[in-house]
Amino acid sequence: MRAVVLSIGSELLDGHLTDTNATFLAQELTGLGVELVGVSQVGDRLEHIVRALRRAWEDAELMITTGGIGPTADDLTREAIAALLGEPVTVDPDLLEQIRAFFAARGLVMPEQNSKQAWLIPSAEPLPNPIGTAPGWFVHKDGHFIVTMPGVPREMERMWREQAVPRLAPYLGGGVIRSATLKTIGLGESAVEQVIADLVAAGYPIVATYAKDDGVHVRITAQAADARRAEDAIARVVEEIRSRLGDHVYGDEATSLGAAALEPLRQLRWKLGIVEVDGGGRLSHLLIEEPLAGDVLAGCLVSPGRPARSADGLESLAREAIAAARADLEEADCIYAVVIQMTPGETPDRTRGEALLYLDTPAGSFQRRHQVTSPAYEIRRRVSLWAAEFLRLALLQQARQHAPD
Repeated sequence: MRAVVLSIGSELLDGHLTDTNATFLAQELTGLGVELVGVSQVGDRLEHIVRALRRAWEDAELMITTGGIGPTADDLTREAIAALLGEPVTVDPDLLEQIRAFFAARGLVMPEQNSKQAWLIPSAEPLPNPIGTAPGWFVHKDGHFIVTMPGVPREMERMWREQAVPRLAPYLGGGVIRSATLKTIGLGESAVEQVIADLVAAGYPIVATYAKDDGVHVRITAQAADARRAEDAIARVVEEIRSRLGDHVYGDEATSLGAAALEPLRQLRWKLGIVEVDGGGRLSHLLIEEPLAGDVLAGCLVSPGRPARSADGLESLAREAIAAARADLEEADCIYAVVIQMTPGETPDRTRGEALLYLDTPAGSFQRRHQVTSPAYEIRRRVSLWAAEFLRLALLQQARQHAPD
Protein backbone atom coordinates (compact mmCIF):
# COMPACT_ATOMS: atom_id res chain seq x y z
CA MET A 1 0.00 0.00 0.00
CA ARG A 2 1.14 3.54 -0.80
CA ALA A 3 0.37 6.51 1.43
CA VAL A 4 0.37 10.30 1.38
CA VAL A 5 0.40 12.43 4.53
CA LEU A 6 -1.29 15.84 4.43
CA SER A 7 -0.67 18.21 7.34
CA ILE A 8 -3.33 20.89 7.25
CA GLY A 9 -3.06 24.32 8.85
CA SER A 10 -1.74 27.72 7.80
CA GLU A 11 0.39 27.84 10.94
CA LEU A 12 2.59 25.15 9.35
CA LEU A 13 3.37 27.44 6.41
CA ASP A 14 4.43 30.57 8.29
CA GLY A 15 7.20 28.97 10.32
CA HIS A 16 5.40 29.11 13.67
CA LEU A 17 5.11 25.34 14.06
CA THR A 18 7.26 22.37 13.13
CA ASP A 19 5.37 19.52 11.48
CA THR A 20 6.20 16.79 13.98
CA ASN A 21 3.02 14.90 13.06
CA ALA A 22 4.34 14.10 9.59
CA THR A 23 7.60 12.81 11.06
CA PHE A 24 5.73 10.58 13.49
CA LEU A 25 3.49 9.18 10.76
CA ALA A 26 6.41 8.59 8.40
CA GLN A 27 8.09 6.49 11.06
CA GLU A 28 4.87 4.62 11.84
CA LEU A 29 4.11 3.87 8.19
CA THR A 30 7.61 2.53 7.64
CA GLY A 31 7.09 0.22 10.60
CA LEU A 32 3.86 -1.05 9.04
CA GLY A 33 5.47 -1.73 5.68
CA VAL A 34 3.51 1.05 3.95
CA GLU A 35 5.31 3.00 1.23
CA LEU A 36 5.12 6.74 1.92
CA VAL A 37 5.12 8.50 -1.45
CA GLY A 38 4.43 12.06 -0.36
CA VAL A 39 4.18 14.54 2.50
CA SER A 40 2.57 17.96 2.07
CA GLN A 41 1.65 20.94 4.22
CA VAL A 42 -1.52 22.74 3.15
CA GLY A 43 -2.96 26.03 4.38
CA ASP A 44 -6.50 26.65 5.57
CA ARG A 45 -8.09 27.27 2.18
CA LEU A 46 -10.76 24.88 0.98
CA GLU A 47 -9.72 24.81 -2.67
CA HIS A 48 -6.09 24.10 -1.73
CA ILE A 49 -7.04 21.22 0.57
CA VAL A 50 -9.33 19.68 -2.06
CA ARG A 51 -6.59 19.98 -4.68
CA ALA A 52 -4.06 18.31 -2.39
CA LEU A 53 -6.49 15.51 -1.59
CA ARG A 54 -7.19 14.96 -5.27
CA ARG A 55 -3.48 14.63 -6.04
CA ALA A 56 -3.05 12.26 -3.11
CA TRP A 57 -6.00 10.16 -4.34
CA GLU A 58 -4.22 9.73 -7.66
CA ASP A 59 -0.86 8.88 -6.08
CA ALA A 60 -1.79 6.54 -3.23
CA GLU A 61 -4.36 4.21 -1.75
CA LEU A 62 -4.07 5.70 1.75
CA MET A 63 -4.40 9.38 2.60
CA ILE A 64 -3.74 10.55 6.15
CA THR A 65 -4.67 14.07 7.19
CA THR A 66 -3.86 15.84 10.43
CA GLY A 67 -5.35 19.14 11.50
CA GLY A 68 -8.28 21.18 10.30
CA ILE A 69 -10.98 19.32 12.25
CA GLY A 70 -11.56 21.86 14.99
CA PRO A 71 -14.80 23.82 15.46
CA THR A 72 -13.87 27.11 13.78
CA ALA A 73 -14.64 28.47 10.32
CA ASP A 74 -11.09 27.88 9.09
CA ASP A 75 -11.14 24.18 10.06
CA LEU A 76 -11.97 22.86 6.61
CA THR A 77 -10.69 19.29 6.36
CA ARG A 78 -14.14 17.72 6.66
CA GLU A 79 -15.58 20.02 3.99
CA ALA A 80 -12.67 19.20 1.69
CA ILE A 81 -13.09 15.43 2.02
CA ALA A 82 -16.83 15.74 1.47
CA ALA A 83 -16.18 17.83 -1.66
CA LEU A 84 -13.60 15.35 -2.94
CA LEU A 85 -16.00 12.41 -2.57
CA GLY A 86 -19.17 14.29 -3.51
CA GLU A 87 -20.90 13.35 -0.27
CA PRO A 88 -23.08 15.48 2.04
CA VAL A 89 -22.18 16.16 5.67
CA THR A 90 -24.70 15.63 8.45
CA VAL A 91 -24.54 15.98 12.22
CA ASP A 92 -24.27 12.57 13.87
CA PRO A 93 -26.39 12.65 17.06
CA ASP A 94 -24.24 10.13 18.92
CA LEU A 95 -21.07 12.10 18.21
CA LEU A 96 -22.78 15.31 19.21
CA GLU A 97 -23.80 13.81 22.54
CA GLN A 98 -20.25 12.58 23.16
CA ILE A 99 -18.84 16.06 22.55
CA ARG A 100 -21.44 17.61 24.85
CA ALA A 101 -20.53 15.06 27.52
CA PHE A 102 -16.83 15.93 27.13
CA PHE A 103 -17.61 19.55 27.97
CA ALA A 104 -20.07 18.66 30.73
CA ALA A 105 -17.49 16.49 32.48
CA ARG A 106 -15.39 19.63 32.81
CA GLY A 107 -18.25 21.75 34.07
CA LEU A 108 -18.69 23.52 30.74
CA VAL A 109 -21.47 23.97 28.20
CA MET A 110 -20.56 23.02 24.66
CA PRO A 111 -20.38 26.07 22.36
CA GLU A 112 -22.76 25.68 19.44
CA GLN A 113 -19.93 25.90 16.93
CA ASN A 114 -18.51 22.63 18.26
CA SER A 115 -21.44 20.78 16.69
CA LYS A 116 -19.35 20.94 13.51
CA GLN A 117 -17.08 18.34 15.08
CA ALA A 118 -19.98 15.87 15.04
CA TRP A 119 -20.21 15.95 11.23
CA LEU A 120 -20.03 12.71 9.25
CA ILE A 121 -20.32 11.75 5.60
CA PRO A 122 -21.92 8.44 4.53
CA SER A 123 -18.59 6.70 3.85
CA ALA A 124 -16.92 7.85 7.09
CA GLU A 125 -16.69 5.97 10.36
CA PRO A 126 -15.88 8.12 13.41
CA LEU A 127 -12.58 7.62 15.22
CA PRO A 128 -13.07 8.23 18.97
CA ASN A 129 -10.93 10.86 20.66
CA PRO A 130 -11.03 10.30 24.44
CA ILE A 131 -8.68 13.21 25.20
CA GLY A 132 -10.13 15.90 22.93
CA THR A 133 -13.28 17.21 21.29
CA ALA A 134 -12.37 16.36 17.69
CA PRO A 135 -13.32 12.84 16.53
CA GLY A 136 -11.45 11.60 13.50
CA TRP A 137 -12.76 9.96 10.35
CA PHE A 138 -11.96 6.60 8.78
CA VAL A 139 -13.10 6.53 5.16
CA HIS A 140 -12.97 3.47 2.90
CA LYS A 141 -14.24 4.07 -0.61
CA ASP A 142 -13.39 2.82 -4.10
CA GLY A 143 -10.24 1.04 -2.94
CA HIS A 144 -8.96 4.12 -1.12
CA PHE A 145 -8.67 5.00 2.55
CA ILE A 146 -8.71 8.40 4.21
CA VAL A 147 -7.69 8.67 7.86
CA THR A 148 -8.48 12.09 9.31
CA MET A 149 -7.07 13.00 12.71
CA PRO A 150 -6.55 16.05 14.95
CA GLY A 151 -3.46 18.20 14.63
CA VAL A 152 -2.72 18.08 18.37
CA PRO A 153 0.17 15.56 18.51
CA ARG A 154 -0.85 13.65 21.64
CA GLU A 155 -4.43 13.30 20.36
CA MET A 156 -3.26 12.31 16.90
CA GLU A 157 -0.70 9.75 18.09
CA ARG A 158 -3.18 8.03 20.39
CA MET A 159 -5.91 8.00 17.74
CA TRP A 160 -3.50 6.62 15.16
CA ARG A 161 -2.29 3.75 17.31
CA GLU A 162 -5.54 2.85 19.06
CA GLN A 163 -8.11 3.55 16.33
CA ALA A 164 -6.62 3.91 12.86
CA VAL A 165 -4.01 1.14 12.78
CA PRO A 166 -6.41 -1.62 13.92
CA ARG A 167 -8.84 -0.58 11.17
CA LEU A 168 -6.11 -0.55 8.53
CA ALA A 169 -4.50 -3.82 9.63
CA PRO A 170 -6.77 -6.18 7.65
CA TYR A 171 -5.81 -4.35 4.45
CA LEU A 172 -2.05 -4.41 5.08
CA GLY A 173 -1.36 -7.96 4.02
CA GLY A 174 -3.84 -9.67 6.31
CA GLY A 175 -3.73 -10.64 9.94
CA VAL A 176 -3.36 -8.32 12.89
CA ILE A 177 -0.75 -5.75 13.85
CA ARG A 178 0.53 -5.35 17.39
CA SER A 179 3.22 -3.07 18.74
CA ALA A 180 5.03 -2.26 21.95
CA THR A 181 7.33 0.54 23.05
CA LEU A 182 10.27 0.50 25.44
CA LYS A 183 11.51 3.81 26.81
CA THR A 184 15.21 4.25 27.49
CA ILE A 185 17.40 6.99 28.91
CA GLY A 186 21.11 7.55 29.37
CA LEU A 187 22.13 6.54 25.84
CA GLY A 188 21.77 8.48 22.60
CA GLU A 189 19.74 7.10 19.71
CA SER A 190 22.79 5.90 17.77
CA ALA A 191 24.15 4.14 20.85
CA VAL A 192 20.83 2.38 21.48
CA GLU A 193 20.60 1.30 17.86
CA GLN A 194 24.16 -0.02 17.93
CA VAL A 195 23.30 -2.29 20.86
CA ILE A 196 20.27 -3.73 19.05
CA ALA A 197 21.55 -3.42 15.47
CA ASP A 198 20.96 -7.09 14.64
CA LEU A 199 17.36 -6.88 15.85
CA VAL A 200 16.77 -3.81 13.68
CA ALA A 201 18.35 -5.55 10.69
CA ALA A 202 16.34 -8.75 11.17
CA GLY A 203 13.23 -7.06 9.79
CA TYR A 204 10.70 -9.04 11.82
CA PRO A 205 9.40 -7.92 14.14
CA ILE A 206 10.13 -4.42 12.92
CA VAL A 207 12.34 -2.62 15.45
CA ALA A 208 12.89 1.13 15.20
CA THR A 209 14.37 3.79 17.48
CA TYR A 210 13.06 7.32 17.97
CA ALA A 211 14.68 10.20 19.84
CA LYS A 212 12.09 11.80 22.15
CA ASP A 213 12.07 14.49 24.83
CA ASP A 214 12.15 11.83 27.56
CA GLY A 215 14.88 9.64 26.09
CA VAL A 216 15.05 7.18 23.21
CA HIS A 217 12.02 5.04 22.47
CA VAL A 218 12.32 1.61 20.86
CA ARG A 219 9.18 0.53 19.05
CA ILE A 220 8.57 -3.10 18.13
CA THR A 221 5.85 -3.92 15.59
CA ALA A 222 4.69 -7.36 14.46
CA GLN A 223 2.10 -8.48 11.93
CA ALA A 224 0.81 -12.03 12.17
CA ALA A 225 -2.16 -14.22 11.38
CA ASP A 226 -3.57 -13.72 14.87
CA ALA A 227 -2.99 -11.59 17.95
CA ARG A 228 -1.27 -14.32 19.95
CA ARG A 229 1.44 -14.87 17.36
CA ALA A 230 2.07 -11.16 16.95
CA GLU A 231 2.25 -10.63 20.71
CA ASP A 232 4.56 -13.63 21.18
CA ALA A 233 6.93 -12.29 18.52
CA ILE A 234 7.00 -8.91 20.23
CA ALA A 235 7.47 -10.40 23.71
CA ARG A 236 10.60 -12.29 22.62
CA VAL A 237 12.20 -9.14 21.22
CA VAL A 238 11.15 -7.01 24.19
CA GLU A 239 12.81 -9.48 26.55
CA GLU A 240 16.01 -9.44 24.48
CA ILE A 241 16.13 -5.64 24.32
CA ARG A 242 15.59 -5.36 28.07
CA SER A 243 18.40 -7.85 28.63
CA ARG A 244 20.82 -5.90 26.46
CA LEU A 245 19.98 -2.38 27.59
CA GLY A 246 19.49 -3.22 31.26
CA ASP A 247 18.71 -0.27 33.50
CA HIS A 248 18.72 2.09 30.55
CA VAL A 249 15.16 0.82 29.97
CA TYR A 250 12.91 2.64 32.39
CA GLY A 251 9.51 1.45 31.20
CA ASP A 252 7.01 0.85 28.46
CA GLU A 253 4.71 3.27 26.65
CA ALA A 254 2.54 3.62 29.76
CA THR A 255 5.48 4.61 31.98
CA SER A 256 6.65 8.18 32.38
CA LEU A 257 10.20 9.04 33.38
CA GLY A 258 8.87 10.77 36.48
CA ALA A 259 6.96 7.69 37.59
CA ALA A 260 10.00 5.49 37.02
CA ALA A 261 12.15 7.82 39.13
CA LEU A 262 9.69 7.84 42.03
CA GLU A 263 8.83 4.12 42.14
CA PRO A 264 11.95 3.05 44.13
CA LEU A 265 10.98 5.55 46.85
CA ARG A 266 7.74 3.64 47.33
CA GLN A 267 9.67 0.39 47.66
CA LEU A 268 12.10 1.95 50.14
CA ARG A 269 9.33 3.76 52.05
CA TRP A 270 11.36 6.95 51.89
CA LYS A 271 10.16 10.49 51.40
CA LEU A 272 12.20 12.73 49.12
CA GLY A 273 12.81 16.44 49.35
CA ILE A 274 13.98 18.25 46.23
CA VAL A 275 15.92 21.49 46.09
CA GLU A 276 16.83 23.07 42.76
CA VAL A 277 19.30 25.92 42.35
CA ASP A 278 18.86 27.63 38.97
CA GLY A 279 17.01 24.58 37.68
CA GLY A 280 13.83 26.51 37.06
CA GLY A 281 11.77 23.85 38.82
CA ARG A 282 12.00 21.55 35.82
CA LEU A 283 12.72 18.40 37.84
CA SER A 284 10.13 19.31 40.48
CA HIS A 285 7.51 19.76 37.77
CA LEU A 286 8.47 16.46 36.14
CA LEU A 287 8.00 14.55 39.40
CA ILE A 288 5.17 16.37 41.12
CA GLU A 289 2.72 15.63 38.28
CA GLU A 290 2.91 11.90 39.00
CA PRO A 291 0.10 10.25 41.02
CA LEU A 292 2.70 8.69 43.32
CA ALA A 293 4.18 12.10 44.21
CA GLY A 294 1.78 12.72 47.10
CA ASP A 295 3.02 9.58 48.85
CA VAL A 296 6.78 9.91 48.34
CA LEU A 297 7.59 13.63 48.00
CA ALA A 298 8.10 15.71 51.13
CA GLY A 299 8.28 18.92 49.11
CA CYS A 300 10.19 20.88 46.51
CA LEU A 301 12.25 24.06 46.89
CA VAL A 302 13.30 26.11 43.89
CA SER A 303 15.73 29.02 44.00
CA PRO A 304 17.42 31.19 41.37
CA GLY A 305 21.09 30.82 40.55
CA ARG A 306 23.63 32.41 42.82
CA PRO A 307 27.44 32.54 43.00
CA ALA A 308 29.26 30.06 45.18
CA ARG A 309 30.78 31.49 48.34
CA SER A 310 33.74 29.12 48.55
CA ALA A 311 36.37 27.56 46.32
CA ASP A 312 34.61 24.23 45.93
CA GLY A 313 31.83 25.95 43.95
CA LEU A 314 28.97 23.60 43.15
CA GLU A 315 29.53 21.39 46.19
CA SER A 316 29.28 24.35 48.56
CA LEU A 317 26.04 25.41 46.89
CA ALA A 318 24.72 21.84 47.15
CA ARG A 319 25.57 21.61 50.86
CA GLU A 320 23.90 24.95 51.55
CA ALA A 321 20.83 23.88 49.58
CA ILE A 322 20.59 20.53 51.37
CA ALA A 323 20.93 22.18 54.78
CA ALA A 324 18.13 24.61 53.92
CA ALA A 325 15.95 21.78 52.65
CA ARG A 326 16.55 19.71 55.80
CA ALA A 327 15.28 22.62 57.87
CA ASP A 328 12.20 23.25 55.73
CA LEU A 329 11.26 19.71 54.71
CA GLU A 330 11.20 17.89 58.03
CA GLU A 331 9.43 14.80 56.67
CA ALA A 332 12.16 14.11 54.10
CA ASP A 333 14.24 10.97 54.56
CA CYS A 334 16.51 12.00 51.72
CA ILE A 335 17.29 15.27 49.97
CA TYR A 336 18.13 15.67 46.31
CA ALA A 337 19.97 18.83 45.32
CA VAL A 338 20.14 19.80 41.66
CA VAL A 339 22.55 22.71 41.34
CA ILE A 340 23.32 24.49 38.08
CA GLN A 341 25.84 27.25 37.47
CA MET A 342 25.77 29.05 34.15
CA THR A 343 28.53 31.10 32.56
CA PRO A 344 27.56 33.37 29.64
CA GLY A 345 29.23 32.55 26.35
CA GLU A 346 29.94 34.63 23.27
CA THR A 347 26.28 34.27 22.30
CA PRO A 348 23.18 33.20 24.29
CA ASP A 349 23.21 29.78 22.66
CA ARG A 350 26.78 29.22 23.85
CA THR A 351 26.01 29.47 27.57
CA ARG A 352 28.15 27.05 29.54
CA GLY A 353 26.33 25.09 32.18
CA GLU A 354 27.79 22.99 34.98
CA ALA A 355 25.48 20.82 37.03
CA LEU A 356 25.92 18.86 40.22
CA LEU A 357 23.35 16.21 41.13
CA TYR A 358 23.69 15.38 44.83
CA LEU A 359 21.47 12.82 46.54
CA ASP A 360 21.77 12.53 50.33
CA THR A 361 20.04 9.39 51.68
CA PRO A 362 19.99 7.36 54.92
CA ALA A 363 22.27 4.88 53.16
CA GLY A 364 24.84 7.43 51.99
CA SER A 365 25.39 10.14 49.43
CA PHE A 366 25.61 9.89 45.65
CA GLN A 367 26.64 12.52 43.16
CA ARG A 368 27.17 13.08 39.48
CA ARG A 369 28.38 16.05 37.43
CA HIS A 370 27.47 17.21 33.96
CA GLN A 371 28.68 19.94 31.62
CA VAL A 372 26.83 21.25 28.60
CA THR A 373 26.96 24.25 26.27
CA SER A 374 23.54 25.36 25.03
CA PRO A 375 20.94 28.09 25.55
CA ALA A 376 19.96 28.41 29.21
CA TYR A 377 16.49 26.89 28.72
CA GLU A 378 18.03 23.86 27.01
CA ILE A 379 20.58 23.43 29.79
CA ARG A 380 17.76 23.32 32.34
CA ARG A 381 15.76 20.86 30.25
CA ARG A 382 18.69 18.48 29.82
CA VAL A 383 19.73 18.69 33.44
CA SER A 384 16.19 17.83 34.56
CA LEU A 385 16.31 14.64 32.47
CA TRP A 386 19.79 13.73 33.70
CA ALA A 387 18.62 14.41 37.24
CA ALA A 388 15.58 12.14 36.88
CA GLU A 389 17.75 9.40 35.39
CA PHE A 390 20.39 9.65 38.14
CA LEU A 391 17.73 9.70 40.86
CA ARG A 392 16.12 6.56 39.44
CA LEU A 393 19.42 4.67 39.17
CA ALA A 394 20.66 5.64 42.64
CA LEU A 395 17.36 4.72 44.27
CA LEU A 396 17.10 1.48 42.28
CA GLN A 397 20.48 0.47 43.66
CA GLN A 398 19.28 1.13 47.20
CA ALA A 399 15.98 -0.67 46.64
CA ARG A 400 17.80 -3.77 45.39
CA GLN A 401 20.19 -3.76 48.33
CA HIS A 402 17.31 -3.46 50.79
CA ALA A 403 15.06 -5.98 49.05
CA PRO A 404 14.21 -9.06 51.12
CA ASP A 405 16.07 -12.22 50.14
